[in-house]
Amino acid sequence: MNDNGFTLIEVILVISILSIIMTIAIPMVDMDLGYMDKMAAEFIADVRFVQMETMKYPEAGYQIDINKNKGEYYIRKKLILVKKICFTERYKINYNNKSPFGFTYGGTPINAGTFTILDTKTNESKKVTIVPTTGRTIIKE
Repeated sequence: MNDNGFTLIEVILVISILSIIMTIAIPMVDMDLGYMDKMAAEFIADVRFVQMETMKYPEAGYQIDINKNKGEYYIRKKLILVKKICFTERYKINYNNKSPFGFTYGGTPINAGTFTILDTKTNESKKVTIVPTTGRTIIKE
């Protein structure tokens, strides 16, 4: 009888030992991969939403309000909360101008400026700038 192969028990044992070593040796993958890009894109979509709604319904009074301490921003229609966005603890949002931020009926921003989304773990940031005269949104990395 020729014994040139491995038994099923040996193969399972080797695979299980390798899987244990891999789980210990390979660091945990960062689960926040792409989170900042997603949040910047969502913020821009919300800014454009507020701009379009204000142009369609000037009396509605849409605004974006930033809470730097809690890492949140809110979309309000006059005093009614329409949407609340909370960043995870690792990320902060900052604004270099007065809050709340809004638009005129012509689409021109009120309190235009730059919003910064900061990753406190890696110190990476994304800046979303609303151009004062046109209301155009620009992402700076």
